[in-house]
Amino acid sequence: MTTRSPSSIPGAAGTTSGSLRGAIAFLVAFAGALYVRQLLLGETFVLRDHIVYTWTERAVLANGIRAGRVPEWNDLVGFGTQFAASSANGVTYPPLWMVALFPLPFSMDLVVALHVLLAGIGTAFLARRLGAGALGAALAGVALMGSGYVASIAPNKVFAGTAWIPWVAWAADRVAQNPLGRRDRLHATTALAATLAAQHLAGDPASSITGGLVALSVVLSRATRRGPALGRLALASCASLLLASASLLPGLALLPHTTRSAISSAEGASWSLHPWRLLELVWPRELGDPIDRARSLAQVVAHAGSSALEPSWSFSVFVGVPVLALAALAALRGRPGIRGLAIAAAALVLLALGVNTPLYDVWRTVFPPERIIRYPEKHLAGAIVLICAVAGAGLSALQARPGRAAAWTLGVAGAPLALSLAAVALLRSRVEAGLQSSARFFPALDVAAGLDVALRAGFIALAVAVAVSLLFLAAARWRTAAVVGVGVIALHLLYEGWAVTPVAAARRLVTAPGLLGQLVPLGGQSRPPPRILRSPLMDAEVRPEAQAEYQHETLLLDSPGRFGVAAVPGFEGWRSRELAAFWARAGGMPVASLEALFAIDAVALPSELRRSLFPSGSGDGGAVVAELMLKAGSDGGAWSLVRSEGIRSRAFVAPRWRWSSSEKALAATVDPSRGDPGLVLLTGSGAPSPPENAALPMLPCEFASYRPERIELSCTSPASGFAVLVEENAPGWTATVDGMPTKVETGDVLLRAVEMAPGTHRIVFAYRTPLLCAGVLVSVLAWIAWGVVVRWGLHQSGR
Repeated sequence: MTTRSPSSIPGAAGTTSGSLRGAIAFLVAFAGALYVRQLLLGETFVLRDHIVYTWTERAVLANGIRAGRVPEWNDLVGFGTQFAASSANGVTYPPLWMVALFPLPFSMDLVVALHVLLAGIGTAFLARRLGAGALGAALAGVALMGSGYVASIAPNKVFAGTAWIPWVAWAADRVAQNPLGRRDRLHATTALAATLAAQHLAGDPASSITGGLVALSVVLSRATRRGPALGRLALASCASLLLASASLLPGLALLPHTTRSAISSAEGASWSLHPWRLLELVWPRELGDPIDRARSLAQVVAHAGSSALEPSWSFSVFVGVPVLALAALAALRGRPGIRGLAIAAAALVLLALGVNTPLYDVWRTVFPPERIIRYPEKHLAGAIVLICAVAGAGLSALQARPGRAAAWTLGVAGAPLALSLAAVALLRSRVEAGLQSSARFFPALDVAAGLDVALRAGFIALAVAVAVSLLFLAAARWRTAAVVGVGVIALHLLYEGWAVTPVAAARRLVTAPGLLGQLVPLGGQSRPPPRILRSPLMDAEVRPEAQAEYQHETLLLDSPGRFGVAAVPGFEGWRSRELAAFWARAGGMPVASLEALFAIDAVALPSELRRSLFPSGSGDGGAVVAELMLKAGSDGGAWSLVRSEGIRSRAFVAPRWRWSSSEKALAATVDPSRGDPGLVLLTGSGAPSPPENAALPMLPCEFASYRPERIELSCTSPASGFAVLVEENAPGWTATVDGMPTKVETGDVLLRAVEMAPGTHRIVFAYRTPLLCAGVLVSVLAWIAWGVVVRWGLHQSGR
């Protein structure tokens, strides 16, 4: 066989045909095909956090921007929660402001697609630096964008941070290659600082940690002079912290008051990558259909989450035999630094295994930042970025010098898939029997159907691997064979990507759920949003095709917030310690007591359960506002919305109060025998209410004006008391009574309360995110300084 020099290979690194313009155009087309349903066909994502969590957060951001204000407080989750301080909400990350440009959900789907494209282009640029030609760069980008991990995680709220990992690696490689001249070194360092800052601003600490590890790995593997390169990496990292202060400072101020400041080892290590799923790198849907519990074998074979979570963080980790083989080939060929990157990818996979390896506990001990993040499987993102980029370089190496080693590498890479498929197919009856015995606690699981899904996907993957390997090996004789091979890989990844990202018609989800009945109009410009209690513990087993309808109609988690209704308990990843402690013990409270004390307007629950909790004429519940029978096939049955009766006003004057420690206040608040809603339990120490207040009633306050961050009340009482706003207290809230600053106390474990004298008073509660203004100021000054340095470097280069 005649081999060619690299200069004679179309698309090889170092040739004029190696332009990235064609590769980028290919990646844009691939992104369009991957998300055509969301961008052009009027559909939207339905799994992960999209409907039940992200949509409400994006709506809060979009509405705030359109109204010309900074959304700092979210009153649509629980009893209110911080918003701007949680950087993943996008207040300090400008790319997410695009959600205000178009109607939801299209705008947030567009943001997802653009971030996936951003990650793909970054991987292509990284592959180019590793020696890939245009075709290799295109392969690298497509392999990342269509990988099972990215396809299944992209709709998640925190994916924006993951999308910057390839760019961090690309910038780190510029630093590592010891640029000649002070100007080049300056440009490389400032580029790395900017990409690290962008990742910090995107708001996912886990992505920032993984990105930092990737940057360090690139520098150690690729630096021609490690000492100076590590120094520039350290300088860029410190500069990135200043550039991202708008995100980091509010987050650091919030952290001590949230459950994220003390994540247990067990919680932090949940969703560790199960070892069985390593085979999924080459065998898509190895464990059945990951989005259909009736056909998901992972429940009994590789469950890595708690009972309330899915079996795994990502629905798929598929990359494919050809991509892994090309990465292995590049590492074996020994191009400078490539082998080190392959080792780094393996190390990140090891970290992703989490508790499935004893090394993870050691890592958490010696590396404190790991203790504030959850889900070790997130580290897999860094490994896949490196694998895909190295594979792009491997394709160019294969084109330049096919050889016998390439054939052996491609063959050996496919062996695990071929042998595993053969074993399962030949021993299917035994495998099925073994799984059936393990599945006895999962009555809805159809083991046979799950195996059918796995085998069908596996044989398709094997056929693709064989075909692509032959095409790549034929590239030396047939110039377009490698192009065809990349096209086949792209089509297969597109097919698998669609399989793990189900969609639903957006027009159905923008219509208010029938269960809300007449509750929606209760809110308004001068009133807080109504509240609905809907426990996620009431979930039914629902088939994938019905999940969007079920989540939407039964008001799961934060989804009522899309229609201006607050969800209780809702979900917020940075939940306060006080709220977490309350919900941990609130299960012992009677529903009526919970509704009354925390001004919950209605309860959503299955109709069958309503009949037992609120029997007709019992006096324990209110009238049924709405009753809904979900569509046939949704498996949700009938649901009811029951209006609460005898609840506190959202703002009132409590004539009676008692001071106690936070623990005693919590115990008394959740005590089933708790009575007298006119009594507020204040956290701290002080004098109790006077005896003459014993017979006074609660008096409601009027809302003079209402915005989530600024609430003005008019309260009247014949005696001294505490004006209580039934919303969660938090650092950053201040109050004035008739214009005079007054301390905000915590009442009934969570609520805001201020002392007032007899008479009529104007009370204003205002919220400012701690350190947000300071963080924005530091960031603005840092970016100005960054621009000055870059401009100075450009000026120097023009001399």
